[in-house]
Amino acid sequence: MMWTKPYGMKEGFLIGGGLVIAGLMLQLSAGPVVWDAFRWPVNGIVLAVFLLFIAVIFMLRKRVYGFQFLGTYKAAIPALVYAVVLTIVMGLTPQTVSGTWFNNMLSFWPFVLIYVYITVILGQVVLLKVKRIVSHNNSLTTYLSPLTSLLSHLGLFLALTTATLGNADMQRLKMITVQGEPEWRALTTDQQVVEMPLAIELKKFIMETYDDGKPRRFASDIQILTRSGKNIRTTIDVNKPVVVEGWKIYQYGYDTQMGPLSQTSILELIRDPWLPLVYTGVYLMLAGAVCFMLLAIPWTAGWRQARKHPKRALAIALVIAAAFFCVHHFMPILHSDTLVPALQSPWFRPHIIAYMLAYTLMASSAVIAIYQLITHHSPLTTHHSPLTAVGLSLITIGMLFGALWAKEAWGHYWSWDPKETWAAITWFAYLVFIHYRQLPTHRPRLALWMLIVSFLLLQMCWWGINFLPSAQNSSVHVYGQ
Repeated sequence: MMWTKPYGMKEGFLIGGGLVIAGLMLQLSAGPVVWDAFRWPVNGIVLAVFLLFIAVIFMLRKRVYGFQFLGTYKAAIPALVYAVVLTIVMGLTPQTVSGTWFNNMLSFWPFVLIYVYITVILGQVVLLKVKRIVSHNNSLTTYLSPLTSLLSHLGLFLALTTATLGNADMQRLKMITVQGEPEWRALTTDQQVVEMPLAIELKKFIMETYDDGKPRRFASDIQILTRSGKNIRTTIDVNKPVVVEGWKIYQYGYDTQMGPLSQTSILELIRDPWLPLVYTGVYLMLAGAVCFMLLAIPWTAGWRQARKHPKRALAIALVIAAAFFCVHHFMPILHSDTLVPALQSPWFRPHIIAYMLAYTLMASSAVIAIYQLITHHSPLTTHHSPLTAVGLSLITIGMLFGALWAKEAWGHYWSWDPKETWAAITWFAYLVFIHYRQLPTHRPRLALWMLIVSFLLLQMCWWGINFLPSAQNSSVHVYGQ
């Protein structure tokens, strides 16, 4: 029967479905979400009310069973499934300001409500982990698992809330500078002219090319004058922005027709007051991912199992080696000697290597899952799966390295670029698997199918994105354009 204690997955899916229906009703009655209305101090008030709301739910969880349910896997899994489905819709449709509901998913009420619901669940999990750590006087090893989980959930909670609410306060302007002429004016995204508190004069545009004529480097030698009296002479490269009085200045573009002889340089100026809070969330997630990976590796048990079953260990090693070879072979960007300027970053190799290792492990786990489905061998999911757990940790690390890199290269840590959208889809899909496997009543064969579906979604993130209409002329990750 439905709605009998304890609640299960059916109730979780009904709650998510109810939010989607409520979102559709809001979309029809009130129109799309207007994020510009959340400028300071409105976003600060909303954040304070939201935190109070989460605290009240946590305090009443023993009196109201529905609140207690929010801190369980059976609430989290359906919420993640809804997030995967809605984000897939976003990944398949071009995102524009005008168009249908699906063309502007960030302002689509069902999409927003599902992500808010996930954030509420995250808040409950964070408080539960804190309570568990504080109330139990156990050894250090007993603390490691809940502490790792706390880092990951708290980091994601911080990143989601502050990045979303802080987005309205972010200022993103473009300034077209001409050699020898100081410029005080910049343009907003809707082409409004804004007078800046600083002036920039282009002294010289710098461009270096490869033998085939493709740009190897482009930069601007500039002089910056501020109203406070600062006079700064500096060079701005791609991946090397300059910070002046709270503004981060990026090399954005140039006169492509003139090429190396360009006397015009386009700069991007960004002010992001919520960035420290977002970065705190990102670094907490990084710490959690590293700890989760170290805990997931079966250091002693794995060696014992390898000695006990050498043929099985050799077979798994060969699968991993073959997967690594395929991943390495099908990542031509690793072997390129003519990287575009955006890829010439200290973050490039850590980002790519983390993903390469993650793809290797996820490919291996998918192959093993297919083998077990065909042969009906003891499923991989009856015990903790090191391959998938370590792979998910590496996907998280690679994704966060990419966010930090994007901030240095393009001025945004996450813009729902088509590649980023499919990275989120893949990440959520594997989270569904990880959480589902924790249920005592999980179905092993269904879990194996989850692994295979997640790996298929990973293919879209890896190379399928190049063929999607939603990515053409809109993704900074399609470098061949």
